[in-house]
Amino acid sequence: MQGELRLIEQCFRANPKSYGGWHHRRWVLDNMPVPIWEQELALCSKFLELDERNFLCWDYRRFVVERSQVPAADEFEFSSQKILSNFSNYSSWHYRSRLLPCIYPDPMGKLPIEEKKHKEELELVQNAAFTDPNDQSPWFYQRWLLGRTLQPLMLSQVHIFRDLVCASLNHSITFTGNNSEMHLEITVEGQNFRTTWKSTNGQQYSHVWISSLPKELFLGDKSTVVVSLYRGTALVHYLSFKSEDLQASVKPQFSAGFSEGITSVLQDELDSCMKLLDLEPDSKWTLLTSVLLMQAIDRQKYQDDTFSKLSQLIRVDPHRSGYFRDLWSRYKMEYAIDKYSESKQNIDLSCLNLTSMYHCHYLSYVHTVDLSNNNLSCRSLPQLHPLQCCQVLKLENNNIESLRGMPTLMSLHILSLRSNIISSAEEVKFLQLCTHLSSVDLSDNPAAKDEMLQELVKTFLLSVKMLNMSPL
Repeated sequence: MQGELRLIEQCFRANPKSYGGWHHRRWVLDNMPVPIWEQELALCSKFLELDERNFLCWDYRRFVVERSQVPAADEFEFSSQKILSNFSNYSSWHYRSRLLPCIYPDPMGKLPIEEKKHKEELELVQNAAFTDPNDQSPWFYQRWLLGRTLQPLMLSQVHIFRDLVCASLNHSITFTGNNSEMHLEITVEGQNFRTTWKSTNGQQYSHVWISSLPKELFLGDKSTVVVSLYRGTALVHYLSFKSEDLQASVKPQFSAGFSEGITSVLQDELDSCMKLLDLEPDSKWTLLTSVLLMQAIDRQKYQDDTFSKLSQLIRVDPHRSGYFRDLWSRYKMEYAIDKYSESKQNIDLSCLNLTSMYHCHYLSYVHTVDLSNNNLSCRSLPQLHPLQCCQVLKLENNNIESLRGMPTLMSLHILSLRSNIISSAEEVKFLQLCTHLSSVDLSDNPAAKDEMLQELVKTFLLSVKMLNMSPL
């Protein structure tokens, strides 16, 4: 075994980034009767002095630390030394993000690490970022520090339509498979009804699930309906409503939720970013970080500034404009959902320059959705699967070239696809899962010139009508 270790070490002198070499070294140590872990740790330190960005060696070091049970505090000190010697050491920043939650866990579970240390790290990374604004390593670490806290799993919306019940959750989970501990139960006036649930996207994991109401279930005008989420036998969350209301919901929260102390540090960082942008107005990492800081500090106050900076990023860094446009879409959707009133049962998402759809699971009982005059393509269609109560869907004047991926929308009656770039009349076949359609508008598409289009649409709508008229 020692001979194998010497052989591998000689190979590393020729190729220190050999996947096979590092993998074989793990195998040797796992099969040695008495591994000399101190020797391996020293070897890692030696190689990281020669090349501090050797990510294979960093990964191997984590393996050695885990096997030899080196205290996390010792490794944290090692990562600090590497960062102070070179702020551009991305691997060390990443290692730091793995160690900190172990050493300084947040007792409230809301921040990546406890608040005092969080503030110290924000100050450290600010110094690193402003030493070289074009170095992406500290900016990425700062993004981890600014990450939104993971909200606890809960039901966000529950509603009844026709003979179905629809449950929307704030995280994508599964209720199928042998390994799933999660399940939903419906209770009406204290009587439990356990039902079978199906995801609206056809996948194993989903935000939105539907189930047929049990045939023996009778809903009176004043019946109290409770939908409960369980993990095993433990209640996780529930929503209740009167049967006459047909729905219940929890208002989504998109704010970061940092404390006043953390927000003060973030404001100082934003001020520094603005000063740096005065000197280097096209610094893309500074622009992107200023967007993230504004969203973390006060989303409403900095709404206009957020989109101004994103527009500048699209111009400054065209190679990543797709990412910035999707980030734009995410924020636009969040602001629109903030303003959405449940009593109106319709939402206007037109003219927002959307390229992608976000948070649709918060729109599961909207009746009319207007997505006209955006930049949506066919890749956005599967993202519409939560719209199970949508009766009117407007997708006019987008960049939709195909209807492939159109989800099953149980309540959809009117679909407008005017002024897109659909070129084939055969695309109508992808609407067959929307079994209650009564109107499809494909005018001003290239396919509209095809004489077969109107006949295909007419035949399709007639088949849908006959299907709905036939007895169960």
